[in-house]
Amino acid sequence: MLEERKEFCSMNEMNQLPLAIATVPMQRFEKLYPLEKALQRGTLFQALDLPFCPWEGGERHV
Repeated sequence: MLEERKEFCSMNEMNQLPLAIATVPMQRFEKLYPLEKALQRGTLFQALDLPFCPWEGGERHV
């Protein structure tokens, strides 16, 4: 059984597999920003308003 798995997952075959498969849930049309604020924030949906702040408190957060 182990030998079969090794054959199935050989490095030659792994090169042909996709890197990743993403699944994205449907966005619900709720908690919408007013249009002017949506343009400022870069999104219409409050749930997607996730600002990226790598420099916080004087130190870089990765």
